[in-house]
Amino acid sequence: MNFITILLVGSTLVTGVMWFFDLIVLKPKRKLELQECERNNKVPLTRKEKNAILQPNGFFGAIADCFPVLLLVFLVRSFAYEPFRIPSASMMPTLLRGDFVLVERFAYGIRNPITNKVWIETNKPKRGDIAVFKFPQDESIDYIKRIVGLPGDRIIVNGDNLYIQRKGETNLELVAKNLESSQLYLNFNAAYPSEYGTTYQENLFGLEHQILIDANSQPIEEFFYQENLSYGEWVVPENSYFAMGDNRNHSRDSRYWGFVPDDYLVGRAFCIWFSFTTDEFLRLSRLGGIK
Repeated sequence: MNFITILLVGSTLVTGVMWFFDLIVLKPKRKLELQECERNNKVPLTRKEKNAILQPNGFFGAIADCFPVLLLVFLVRSFAYEPFRIPSASMMPTLLRGDFVLVERFAYGIRNPITNKVWIETNKPKRGDIAVFKFPQDESIDYIKRIVGLPGDRIIVNGDNLYIQRKGETNLELVAKNLESSQLYLNFNAAYPSEYGTTYQENLFGLEHQILIDANSQPIEEFFYQENLSYGEWVVPENSYFAMGDNRNHSRDSRYWGFVPDDYLVGRAFCIWFSFTTDEFLRLSRLGGIK
């Protein structure tokens, strides 16, 4: 669990205990107090006076009143939708630094918010999905990448070329990419050197989306090595996925640290709901769906 999840779970539990204690123990006492006041008062109490007696007061009451709101936030964030901020350029040009996306938590199963284990099966990731998942090398960090390889696929990366042999197929296929006519990221900015490259339209077996290639970049590190396979070659294990960033030369992804286990999946990113950076400010044109 990341810090926000821990904080939300803890806050919901604490306020929930206080809310139920108030409901079971304190609220009946306040009702008795109200009845006593009504008996002793010659003039009927106003609604405001009644509410002042019935409502929990002080710090305890204020904290207990937070429980319904926190519970709603916890349920929505854990089982429905969670906001996620794009912190880097690794998914350019599809997602830019400073984009805020909504993640569909139930896309890959209704999961235990503490352990992330699937309670109820829904769907499995599809090739081309933009998925958020726990970083396999540090579960406290959420990563966002595109699902490129499914269980049983054979993946080969050779330079800027991506080859995939789909499970059950005999042919190793080159994933086609075509140069885009409009190039938006050819102006090099020393402050953000990873936000530079040539844009291509990639056809991932029917799913078309943009990728960014910086031919002048240096490799981030050595590729992840899978036993008995050549360098730059992988076979995706069962219940695991191969994920890559759309900014191919500036993304630390499955090529470098391996596969995404099913238990690490968080959800599917499906729309940009806000976009802001300190250098470009508000970007309303970014709002909408994600390819």
